[in-house]
Amino acid sequence: MVKALKSKMLVSDVMKEQDAQKAYKARKAAIATEIERNWEELEKQKMEEYDSKMRAKLEREYNKKMENAKAISD
Repeated sequence: MVKALKSKMLVSDVMKEQDAQKAYKARKAAIATEIERNWEELEKQKMEEYDSKMRAKLEREYNKKMENAKAISD
């Protein structure tokens, strides 16, 4: 009778440990997904900032060239 009780307690402990490991694995996967999403969002922001800076630079260069062309034609 004592052996059966110990055996059942051991099985119960193993099942609890398995549940804890599953919960840990799921939490770890959720955190990894959140980190990846945040990283992608940061990279997207960096690309948008770079694009806007390049657009402004190209517009300034274009305007300067147009002013020079106008000055030459006048």
